[in-house]
Amino acid sequence: MAQELNGEAANGESFERFLREAGEEAKGNEILKLFLQSWRLVRDLVGKRVAEVATLMETEERVVNVEMLYMPESLKNRIIQEENGKDVVLVMSKKIGKTDLNKNDNRLLIPWGNLRDYSFLNQEEKTILDSQKGAKKGIEVSVIPPSLESNVKLKLKKWKTGYCLTEKWHSLVVNNQENGLEMGVTVNLWSFRNNSSELCFALQKC
Repeated sequence: MAQELNGEAANGESFERFLREAGEEAKGNEILKLFLQSWRLVRDLVGKRVAEVATLMETEERVVNVEMLYMPESLKNRIIQEENGKDVVLVMSKKIGKTDLNKNDNRLLIPWGNLRDYSFLNQEEKTILDSQKGAKKGIEVSVIPPSLESNVKLKLKKWKTGYCLTEKWHSLVVNNQENGLEMGVTVNLWSFRNNSSELCFALQKC
């Protein structure tokens, strides 16, 4: 009987039907009953693990940068689950400087020297920002602030010294004490795409 069961599983035939028929045949045979119970347990464990791996693979398909593995779960859930984000990239890691907090400057600078990955922009966005008019006007982007409160709308622009998030940066992000932005605080800037493939960012306070 055990040999038949092994052959049935190996051939990929109806496992549940075979177990049911084998159970009827096992009347009074305690050893065979235990054997069948073990098979059911193994089947359930394997099925559960396959489902877990499938879910993990689905999530990892969205992850571009391995550094996302070190992203706080709260931010990861916000991007992946709430925002349906994909193509996640760590754009920059740096310490907040004086000018990043200055109301008159009103921008978060992304210096060339701190830029970790250029792939966060698609070709159309690169073309816009590389043009004189586009660099000045910028691209409207949605940004998740460190507090994980409602997204804020900012502009991504290109300067000689790097990219920058500007327009309402000071009033919507710096002025909000919940974001906790101070001199010397290290931040990570992540980019991702929403359901409409629009460029979005998330600012993480480290």
